[in-house]
Formats: sequence, structure tokens, C-alpha cells
Amino acid sequence: MTSEKSPDDIVSMPVFTTEDEALPAQLCPGAVLLRKILIGERMWRVTIAAADRRGLLSVLAGLFTATGVDIRRARLTTRRELRAVLDLFEVSLPETITETAVFWNEFEEELRELLRLEAPAARLRLIDRICSAMHDRPHPEHPLLPVAIRFDNEAAPDLTALHIRYEDTQGFLFSFANALSMLEINIENAEIRTDGTTVRDTFWIQDTQRRKIDDPGKLMQIRAACALIKQFTHMLPLSADPGQALRQFGDLVRQVLFQREWAGDLGGISSQRALNTLATVMGVSRFLWEDFLRMQHENLFPLLSDKNALEQSFSRNDFAAALDEELKSAGNYDERAQILNNFKDRHMFRVDLQHITGRIGDICFSSELSDLADVVVERMAWLCYEHLSGQCGEPRLEDGRPCRWAVLAAGKTGGREMGFASDIELIFVYEGAGTCAGDPALDNGRFFEKLARLFVHDLKARREGIFHVDMQLRPHGARGPLATSLEAFARYYAPSGGAAQFERMALVRLRPVAGGAELAKEVMALRDAFVYSGAPLDIGEIRRLRARQLAESVTPGAINVKYGAGGLVDLEYFIQALQIRYGHELPELRVTNTAVALNRLQQAGIVGEELAERVRRVYRCLRRLIDALRVVRGNARDLAVPPADSSDFGYLARRLGYTPEELTAELDWSMRCCESLWQEKELLTGGPRTAPDEAD
Repeated sequence: MTSEKSPDDIVSMPVFTTEDEALPAQLCPGAVLLRKILIGERMWRVTIAAADRRGLLSVLAGLFTATGVDIRRARLTTRRELRAVLDLFEVSLPETITETAVFWNEFEEELRELLRLEAPAARLRLIDRICSAMHDRPHPEHPLLPVAIRFDNEAAPDLTALHIRYEDTQGFLFSFANALSMLEINIENAEIRTDGTTVRDTFWIQDTQRRKIDDPGKLMQIRAACALIKQFTHMLPLSADPGQALRQFGDLVRQVLFQREWAGDLGGISSQRALNTLATVMGVSRFLWEDFLRMQHENLFPLLSDKNALEQSFSRNDFAAALDEELKSAGNYDERAQILNNFKDRHMFRVDLQHITGRIGDICFSSELSDLADVVVERMAWLCYEHLSGQCGEPRLEDGRPCRWAVLAAGKTGGREMGFASDIELIFVYEGAGTCAGDPALDNGRFFEKLARLFVHDLKARREGIFHVDMQLRPHGARGPLATSLEAFARYYAPSGGAAQFERMALVRLRPVAGGAELAKEVMALRDAFVYSGAPLDIGEIRRLRARQLAESVTPGAINVKYGAGGLVDLEYFIQALQIRYGHELPELRVTNTAVALNRLQQAGIVGEELAERVRRVYRCLRRLIDALRVVRGNARDLAVPPADSSDFGYLARRLGYTPEELTAELDWSMRCCESLWQEKELLTGGPRTAPDEAD
């Protein structure tokens, strides 16, 4: 039942004593027996006898890891006739353990408690203990050497020998034993040896029917899980939230084990950096695994397998060319819509992963997502138009000319400031009254209403808030039609129209993205006449709006980084108010991006250098924190900061590169600074400007 070993291997393995051999026969049902003998400085020989159960090795390995004990050598044996296991460990205790008798008593009691639990519950309890121990371990500073895996089905009639050689990493034995248990593979015997930082393990395994493992698919699953676990545990100390990572990684391994095509994909991954990516994103949030990675599994493994995929950067033209090439293969509308949605999801996923793993910074992330949104909206709008006009006929004006139309973006999309979980705010405008040429005739209003509804229905969002189409900024909001005629647009956005002050500010970020360029110019001219008319902005109305937002969107006592006092909305409204105040005489201020607008306000001498630098610092802090909160929660709307003394806040701080104390101080300073912007009365009401050369 043993494979061939070198003489050094045989001598190095611990040997059971007569006292050890007697332990299994002394077991009562459900009992655990533990013998320990001091054999050197901080070195102990520990023999454990327990009732046989699946996952027992993972419990033992997990408890040793959680308590900081290093396994130097081990021999694990199953006594089938007694339905018991007899495991012998030679271990090294950390220097922090001074009362060894107390330690071993507590160890034995905790082991008994864990073995009274079901395997999943025991695993979850151990994860938190293991991750607490990781804080004292050094972070990996060098690439991990490949893990060597070899199967031997010739050495024993009913057992498969699994030989693994790897660099020692915390949590590997715990995670791998869990993986074998989830695969319904029994570990009958095992031998473990650590030489310096190199570990040589041999597991003698069989399936639940007491047969060796010779199915190629099952062997591939074991190999893939082993390689993935090795890489993951190597990177685990670098995770901002190791416990979260380890819990979610168990879910990933479970998926790998029960979907053989995933195992095949993972088996083909050889890139060190790609595997690091997977280990990194596992520790980001529960949402990422449950509602993002799992839904995107068809996109995940191709990204990891292609060594260049996560290093690529796309411009708007690149996106357009790539999408058009893919659309060539489609025959009908449904096929083209599916290709477009798949393209959107695949590239959104790629850009998100690049940002989450630190490959691209905030500006590049926002720019590339915005380019992707532009191309997707433009192609989807034309796709819907062609499909609908094919059914109903082309819409024409009353004089017979084709009815022009345009789609314009607002909000973060209009400002080219998209982030994680951003929605897409759009306004549909058509030229005017008329009918379609089809039978029965359809008036233009109904045609473009159907067009907007088709667009919203068929541009799929995998989850609400992530590239979710929002039409709330159209004239009259939810009470108005989805598509607006040019005349109705002009009437609503007029001095005597129904638009409120916040809508005037929202139109600062209006930008054409699809449809006819000439009609879009007319819409933008109407926008300019309304927004940049020179009429004073009603600051009192803005303050009333902010008070209502605070009452409706912010939980009392919570810090909401978007809608709370001093949140991002205060900064954005401040910049938009300045653009509106001075944009009448300075057309160069009529830009949609907040950062660009701030630069131009400074160049024009409206905002001084010191104030501009403070605003930039605040903007960066709040935008990064909002993105981090959305990544963690997968919710575009829950932007309340966790309590400063919570583990969630500590995780956010680590993710953003702060200590919890540093993040607390930076956030407090930023929100106080942001709230004070509205005290700049001279700027908001048109006081004297700083000369441009002084601003520089």
C-alpha cells in the first residue's frame, strides 16, 4: 500500500509507537484521543485518534494552521476495521505559545468541538481563525514555483497515490483536503514532509465505493483544483480580506469540482499573473462571486487563459471595429442583439477586472467603460431602429422627409465618468410629428416610444445598476413619454417651461451618443440656450433639493458618500453651478466631465489653485470610495460607509491603500471640505474672478 520512495524519504517519515497503535481501540463513539510528547526545542510529536469521517484531515490541518503550528512531518492512516483514523504529526509550536500545557488542553477541546459540527460549519469556523493568524505572517515577495502533481495507479490494487511537491503556503493542506472531501474522495492514508519551504505530500485516495481514481475527468479535476488552491493560498496574505477570499474560494473550488469544463479551462491556465488575478478578485466581495463571477464564468476563464487579454486597452474606435466584426456573423435581429449583449458583458467584465486587480487606474477605467457604453448604445439604437422600421416602415415627417432622431447621454455616462455599477442615463429625441410608411400607419410618437421600449428591453443588464438603462432624466421624468419630440423638448427646457433647477444642472452633462448628428446639434443648441442663458441659478432651490435628498436617501446617523452632507453630489452640484454661472460668457466651460470642468474653471481664473487642489483631492477620495463600496456590495445605491470600528471598514481601508485611521481622517476631511464649498458665495453669485495668470 506504499509507493516506492528513496531511502531518505523512508527514514524521514515518523513511525507509530506501540502506545500510538493502541489508541484507536480505546475510542468511544464520537471521541477524540490525543497524545503529545516533547521531542525537541518547541518540537512536539502529536498522535490523534478519532472516528473516521470525511473532511477530518481538513479540520486537523485547519486547526494547526489557525493556532500557528507548523506541520513538519506527518503520517495519516485509516483503520477500516475500527472505523477510525490514526494520525501522527511532528509539529513546531510558535514562540508566542509559552504555556504549552494550557495550549494543548485548549487545542484538544477545540478539536472535539469542531468534530461535533458538520463539515461545512467546521470549515467556516476555522476560516476566521486561519485568517486571524495570517496577519502575523509575511507577505509573499516572489513568484510561486509551479506545483508538481503526479498520480500513480500501479502501486496498489484499490488506491491511487497522489504525489504533490510544492512551496509551503499557509492554508493549502486545509483547502486541498476540503476540496477532496467535496469531490467525495476519501483520503485513506497520507504522508507529509516539509524540508525548509518545500513540502512533499503523498495522499492515498479512493472514491466512496472504495475504488482507485482512474477516470481521466476526475483526475483532471483534482489536478486543476490542486494547482488553483496552491496559487490562491500563496496570494492569500495579500488579500485585503483573507477571510472573505477563503470563504469564496471554497465556492469556486466547488464549482470547479462539479463542472468538468471549468476544470479543463483551469488546467490550461499557466500564467502566474492570471492565477494571481483570480486569487485577488476572490477577496473583494461576496457580490463579486455570487452575482458577478458566477454569472460571467463563460467570460472568466477565456480571460485568464489568454495571457494578453487583461493587458489590452480599447479605444472607442477599437470597440466599434471589434463589435462590427462580430455582428457580421449574425443573421437576424435576435442574433445581433445577443452578440451585442455578449460583447458588452465580456468587455465590461474585462475592464472591471483590470481595475479591481490594479492593472489600470481610475481615469483609464472610467474612460474605457464610457467608450464601451458609447459604442454599445450607438449600435443598439441603430439595431432597434432598423428592426422596427423594417416592421412598421420608416418614420417620416408630415412633409414626407425622413424623421431624424438622436439619443443623448446624461449623468455619469454623459460626463464620461462611468464607474463600477454605473447605470446609463439616456434621453431619446425625435424631430417631429408624422407617420410611418407601414400598414397600418403608425404615428412618429408611437414609433419612437416603441423604439425606446425595445432598446430598454433588449439591452440586457446582468444585474440592476450595472449598465442598467435609466430614462428618468427625460422631460417630465417618469410621467413623460420615453421619447420626446424636438418641439416638446424645447418647450419643457425653456424659461417658462416645467424644468426644475436640478434638471438645468443635470443637462450640463448632456452629450449626443447615437442617431443623427444634425438633430443632436439642434438639441444641444436648445440645451445651451436653457442651461447657459445667463439667468441666475436659484441657489435656494438647490439647497431645498439637497435637504430632500438627505431626508429621502440617507439613513439617520449613517455617512452616505454620495447623498450625505458633504457627499459627492455637493461637489458635482458646485462645479455645475459654476459652469452655469460663467458658461454664458465662457463657452469653453460647457463641458460634461467634472474633472475637465474644474481644470477649465481654474484656467479661467474662476477657481483659485488652492481651492482647485482641495476639490481634486475630495473628488478622488469620494469617487474611489463609491467605486469600492459598489464593488463590495454589488449595489449602486447602498453607499453608506460601514462603522469605523467594523471589519468591513477595515477591508475598505485596505482596498483603498489606507489604514482604518487614515481613511477615517481622509473621509472626514473630504466631506467637511465638500460641504463648505457652498459657502463660496462670491463664486456662486458672480463675484470678482482671479486673473488666469494668478490661478496658475
